[in-house]
Parts: sequence; C-alpha cells; structure tokens
Amino acid sequence: MHSLSSFVHDKKSEIINNLIKLIRAKTVNPPGDTTEGISVISEILDEYGIGYRVVEPEKGKQSLIAEIGKGLGNSIILNGHIDVVPVSSNWDFDPFEGRIIDGKLYGRGSSDMKSGVIAILYSFLAYIDDPPGRIILTIVADEETGGEYGAKYILEKENINGDACLVAEPTGNLKTGQYAIVGGEKGILWLKLVSRGISGHGSLPILGRNAIREMAKFIINLPELIPSKKDIPSDALQLIKDGKIWLQQVREDLGKVLDSFTVNIGVIRGGEKANIIPDECEAQIDIRIPIGSTVSDALDIVKEYSRVINGLDVSVINETEPSYTSVNSRIARILLTTFQKILGYKPLYICMSATSDARFFRFRGIPTVNFGPGYLEVAHSANEFVYLDDVIEFVELYINFIKEYFSPQK
Repeated sequence: MHSLSSFVHDKKSEIINNLIKLIRAKTVNPPGDTTEGISVISEILDEYGIGYRVVEPEKGKQSLIAEIGKGLGNSIILNGHIDVVPVSSNWDFDPFEGRIIDGKLYGRGSSDMKSGVIAILYSFLAYIDDPPGRIILTIVADEETGGEYGAKYILEKENINGDACLVAEPTGNLKTGQYAIVGGEKGILWLKLVSRGISGHGSLPILGRNAIREMAKFIINLPELIPSKKDIPSDALQLIKDGKIWLQQVREDLGKVLDSFTVNIGVIRGGEKANIIPDECEAQIDIRIPIGSTVSDALDIVKEYSRVINGLDVSVINETEPSYTSVNSRIARILLTTFQKILGYKPLYICMSATSDARFFRFRGIPTVNFGPGYLEVAHSANEFVYLDDVIEFVELYINFIKEYFSPQK
C-alpha cells in the first residue's frame, strides 16, 4: 500500500523499467501493429489486478481501455497513443534498445509518446485503491497515420465519454527547457490536384498544352502563407498569443503561422517521357487552417488562386476543422494551477500548428488539452530522447492534477 505522497518515489525504478520495455516493443506505424506495446500495458495492469478491454478494429491495430471509480460529473479521460513513426538509418544505436545516457532515455517513441503513456498509466495506478471519481485510461493505436483506427474508433464505436480529457503528447521546448499546455490545433485540408493538357510530340510543344506547365503556374501563384480574413474567437485569443510566443522561441518570424493559412506542396508528378507533351499533372498539397477559419475557407483559397490556369480538378484526401479548448474551461484552469505549483513557473497556454488525437475528443464535445513529457524538437528524429526526471515529474504532476480535478471546491 502506497500513499499518494510516496507513490512516485516508491515506484520510480518500476516506472523507468516499464518505459524501457515499452520502447523495446516495436509499434512502428506504418504498418501500425501495436500488439507488442499493448501487451506491455496489459501485463502491468494484470500485476495491479485492474480489468481492461482491448479493441482491434483492424488486424494488429490494438487499443486498450481501462476504468476505475464511479460517479457522474467530473469524470476524466487520460489518453495516449502507443504507435510510433518509422526510424531512419542515422541513429547512433539501436532505436528500440532503450539506452540511458546522462539521465536521458533514448529510443523511438521516448518523447512521442511512450513516456507520456507510462506517465498517465502510473497516475491512473496511483488511484486504484481509492479513486476520487471516474477515471478512464485509453491507450490507442493509429495516431501517427490519422487516428481512424485509434482514438476516433474508440470514441465512436466503444462509446468512450468523459467530462474532460488529458492527452499526454510531448509539449516541451528543448531550447528553453520549459513546458506549455496545448489547448488548440489548426485544421487540415489535404488535396489532390490534377491539371489537364493536350498531348503531342515534344518537338512541337506549342501545338499542345503542357499540363506540368499549367500546374507550375498554379504552384508559383500560391503563397506559402495566407493571412486569414476571419476573426479569432475571443476565448481562443490567448491560445494564439501564447502560441506565437512559444513559436518565436524557435524562430522569430514563426508565430505568424498560427493566424494564417499555410500551404505545403508535398507531391508533384506528371509526364511519361521527355519527348511527349504531358496531358496530366498531379500535385498534393497540405493546407493548415487557423482557428476561426474553416475547411470551406481553405477550398475557396484554392479556387481563387487556381484561376491562373485552364481548369483544375480538386479532390479532398483528408480534412479536419480547427479545434480548441477555452482557457476558461475547468480542465485548463485546474491544470494551469497544478502546473505552476509543481513546476514552479507560469505555463503558456498555446495553439499548435499540427494536429493530434485531441481533436477527436473535442469534436465529441469533450474539453481536451495536450500536456506531456518530451520535446517536439526531437520527436520523429534520429536519437529521440526524453529526460527521465521529466517523466517522473509528470507522473507526480498528473497525480496532483487528478486530485485537484476531483476536489469538491473545484
């Protein structure tokens, strides 16, 4: 039996050892098979005598759901994904070894986000003897390829619901050594674009119409950054303001991406042979949509900028509206207070330019924030690492947050 005050200290070695086991479990996505990782989590829960269920909407893409406590009102979901991105060839050692050097744990997924998964797991375990309310643990697959068979699936098919959700994604800034709380995300619009031409012999290009040249006109005309014409909702203003401060610590001019559409030309292909005028060219683009704007606004931008060419077929590959949780929400207020008490500085409450599983919970009406150990600068990179002290500190922080969240006066 461990008191809450001694739990983290008493479990420190166990936490680190199980994090290493989790890193050694290969859950690379694609292909997205998470069975080894879910097996590690299952074994830990078995040791503590906690029931759980594993769901598998597609072979190998397993997610785990566990729950303790009862009661209506103020239930909390603790969420993390267990899949990781593939590894490059330029690691200094085996990315699935889980090597510790100078207080850093190296390995694929150490920052994104197996350290966060272990931290929420042990904060969950801290309350098994006397849960203060309903706590739901969801460890999911498929985040790195869109979440269709992970968070999205369990929310829609497994009827997961709660009054708030904490996602343990890494939110640290390696440059400053400080952490932020992520309360909002830009939206996404991925498009496949096809320009049409008239084929002919390459020696007589003026007799045809070159589809590659048509696409090039469009691409050259389309800026990387397009300021939004829409107003930011008043309860999202702090997210944008703090997010700009956060990004400007990386590069001075980076903050402007948060209230602008950004455009990345990710794929372009066309033509069959040098001496044939190509009659078709395909491009794929990634547009990120600021809070206050919509997917429809992004499509209007593409339509406006495509007027320079002779027709453009547009089809949607992926779309997600922006999402955010107000700084005035209960989960944000309690987490901000707990954060400052434990970590000793006032955190920024930010919007980020990318997306995460948090959006699926928000779209279900569940106020959700991202907050976890690890650093975005090293996520997905070679020699990815996390500071072990940060992992232990986050277990303590989550435990205190849960206590405050269920406190009657809150």
